[in-house]
Amino acid sequence: MKNTKTALSRNAVIATLLAGTVAPVLLVPQESHAGAIADTLAAGTKDRVITRKVTLEELGIGTPVALGSTGAERDIYIPVPAGVELIDPTLNFEGRYLRADGGQTTYTLSVDDRMLLARSPTDDGGAADTSIGIDGAARDNGFVHLKVNWSSATGQYYCDDARPIGNMLEIEPDTYLEYGYAASAVKDISMAWSALPTEVTLLVSGSRLDKNSYDAAWRIGTALQRDGKTVRTIALPKVGDRIDTAALTVPPSLAGVPAFKSLAGGGEVQIANEAEIGALMLLDAPQFSADIAVADGAMAEQLKAALDAVSAEIVAADGAASAAVATIRQDFNALGQPVGSQTVGLRTLSGRPVIAVAPDAANAAAGLFDTLWRQSAVSGDLTLAAAAMPPGEGDAIALGALGKAPSRLDVVARGDWSTQFDLGTAAPGKVPSRLDLNVSAAPGATATLPVASVSINGYLLGAKQLKADGTPEQISVAIPAYTLLPRNVINVEIQRQPASDQCREVPQAYPVAVLPDSRVVFKDAPAADGFTTLVAKLAGDSEVAVPAAWLDDALETLPTVMGVADAAGIAPARAEFAVVDTATAPVPDKPFLFFDVAPEKGADRVSVTGDKITIDSARGERLFDAAGLSDVSVAEAVLDQSQPGLYYRTVGAGADLGKPFSFGQGDVAIIGESGVLTALNASGNTVYAASGAPLDESNGSTLRLITSPKFWLEQAPWALTTLIIGGFIVLVLLAGIARRRNRDKRD
Repeated sequence: MKNTKTALSRNAVIATLLAGTVAPVLLVPQESHAGAIADTLAAGTKDRVITRKVTLEELGIGTPVALGSTGAERDIYIPVPAGVELIDPTLNFEGRYLRADGGQTTYTLSVDDRMLLARSPTDDGGAADTSIGIDGAARDNGFVHLKVNWSSATGQYYCDDARPIGNMLEIEPDTYLEYGYAASAVKDISMAWSALPTEVTLLVSGSRLDKNSYDAAWRIGTALQRDGKTVRTIALPKVGDRIDTAALTVPPSLAGVPAFKSLAGGGEVQIANEAEIGALMLLDAPQFSADIAVADGAMAEQLKAALDAVSAEIVAADGAASAAVATIRQDFNALGQPVGSQTVGLRTLSGRPVIAVAPDAANAAAGLFDTLWRQSAVSGDLTLAAAAMPPGEGDAIALGALGKAPSRLDVVARGDWSTQFDLGTAAPGKVPSRLDLNVSAAPGATATLPVASVSINGYLLGAKQLKADGTPEQISVAIPAYTLLPRNVINVEIQRQPASDQCREVPQAYPVAVLPDSRVVFKDAPAADGFTTLVAKLAGDSEVAVPAAWLDDALETLPTVMGVADAAGIAPARAEFAVVDTATAPVPDKPFLFFDVAPEKGADRVSVTGDKITIDSARGERLFDAAGLSDVSVAEAVLDQSQPGLYYRTVGAGADLGKPFSFGQGDVAIIGESGVLTALNASGNTVYAASGAPLDESNGSTLRLITSPKFWLEQAPWALTTLIIGGFIVLVLLAGIARRRNRDKRD
């Protein structure tokens, strides 16, 4: 027993000694761990570098661009943040060349008029891939100008008639520009807009929204799509959501903080509390990678609660980290602070700049983001009551007033000039009917006169051989209704015949100008008889209505409203918004767009029941009857009411409108993921009517022909010339006959 007590006494002494030596060892790592948390957070307050990768495919170049013949060039403008220095910008050019016809082939790459690369391949074919660093200087115009030149000479002289069809250079759509920029360099709303990627992420507070927030989201999204962006809508994560943490990296110093510890294991994790949401925010998780946010009260409350919870856990682990936590909340997650009424402001989320739009400012914000006012938003906070396009007055608008400056082209063989205009620029009740284009061209080195061709949205509407004497000339073309879209592109193509004076000269460029007094002429809008004429009606004042249930599933329904509103020509700054609790709604006093809400007393040519669609003609004939359909939608032009409108119905989950589309001819369309699958004219109205197309007066009777002023103005000079030449020939023949007779008499 005595020995036992002695042993216990010895163990107690050893334990006491260990307590004096081991405990400090255990405390030291804890203090080091706590200091590391503060250091980690302090390092996180450094300026964030945002990286971007812009491919040609994202810019709409979906197929390889071929440069062939003896020489060709292509100008490509890649958007970058305006006025912001780029960090490590790199051009990754991907292409291939063919050289089947031999000769001397050369291609060059230049950026912003600075030559970067020149190659003269000698193989029969191969890759033209290369990666080149470019100048990171700020571009005030917001574009990197890439120019690709190709030259192929197979003859002995420049003008030898050798046109090599087997020598060409192809630019692949995978060509891209990769760059970074400092988040702090984006100082105002205008710069933030120019920094938006091709695919914009729109953040909302949740999958269930109130009317004001839903209204703001579809307006902002439609304005973005009208500007050529694609929109991805996300919601703030909430407790109970399951997320994938494989892409997250938790610093070792934070792994002991409970909120971060639960996210450090990788794989799929269910969010357990608000602190974990805050941890995701500090780790720059994809759930918080937003470009524009509908900054309603619910968003500010959720972000504040998440930041409060994670801040409490961090400070509990390391009191010295409180200063870094305050900086992160104030400067790197300012979206967690309430946004004032009618405010459009520049905020931050996970250190990234975010354009925050208060719900009651969305209507004006849609106008602010138009090309007219966008560059005026040189502020971090705007109290925005209005930002609208000036209403069109009279019956014409000059192209110079549509945002495109007067343009001069130096043309060797071909030059292109383009501008665009929205249907909403017209005065109320007006639609474009004619384009009066004024151009002037300098004389060239050849007697062959240049040709100007005019197209709208890809439709060739007119062409003219120019006098090319340096004086203004006018080309007037009618604009048929079927060519019109919500946003219309006018393209003028100038073609010259180059000359080189039998190889003694190199062909030179001669100037051509599209003059700013060119104008779009408007007329009273005709009665809507299909999708094309309905789009013109919806471009003015309109009403958009959705079922109340759509607000409870905002992430699924918002893309549909944005996509269809864009295709239908809805002006997001001029439309009213309604939420309907019933299956039907009265027809409003303006053109309308209804989603799964039937207009009262409307025509019943289309019926959707479950997965079954039936379509009848105006005479009651059954045109289509099919069941088993899913993930499609049906759009119908409602033309028999006091106001025309578009009735959009979903079948099953409805079409997933991931890509922009446009309505064509007809008044009923079945729509799928790729856009319009089938369009038909169920009402029996004439399709592709020659609206505004001039009639050919040469057709018809001889009396109508000879009494036409156009005939005498255009044909009489040729007829007179022919008559003079014919008379001269007759006189020569008669003189010859007279001489022979006189000779015969003398003989």
